[in-house]
Amino acid sequence: MKHLKIVIAALMVAFAVNFSFAGPVKNGIPKGWTGSGAIASHYESGLDESQGSKEQPAFFIAAKEISTDDDFAAITQVVDASAYRGKIMVLTASAQHTGELGRYELWIRTTDDKGGVRITSSSGAKGDAWETVKVQTPVSANAQKLELGIGIRKQGKLLVKDLSFAEAPANNSISERRPIANDVNIGQASAAIKNLNFSE
Repeated sequence: MKHLKIVIAALMVAFAVNFSFAGPVKNGIPKGWTGSGAIASHYESGLDESQGSKEQPAFFIAAKEISTDDDFAAITQVVDASAYRGKIMVLTASAQHTGELGRYELWIRTTDDKGGVRITSSSGAKGDAWETVKVQTPVSANAQKLELGIGIRKQGKLLVKDLSFAEAPANNSISERRPIANDVNIGQASAAIKNLNFSE
């Protein structure tokens, strides 16, 4: 009987310990996305339900102490551009960057059948509140691949949620910058965009 009580007590302690570590944060790269840069070594990444919801958590990239000014981390996904040719597409998200150093970027990159590359991005730095970020670009009639990207450079922590990707009105202005995408090799294209709400 004494041994049974000890076993039961041990199981209860184990359950309590496991439960105490069960929380709203899940480490790793969301399904459908690919990590780039130093995301696996100098950064932490994952999903945080406390900054969104269980159904639509926020994605985060956070620099470790070992990260340097030359480091960056990003997640991307690449799709066949056929469905978007001739349209102006806009990527919208809510973002928050904390930390004294570093910047974040969201971008759309397209490549065409002649090797031409177009990158449009929106960037930001430290902010105490969530901000809406929009990136839009025209997709050429001969576009082959389309990439969506989210990245951080140097230090700090980036949180991103509420992503959407849709056609934009033709009269919207379009700006181009040179973002983290320049340091990311574009991958193989999949059939469709996946998991914009980071639910997986």
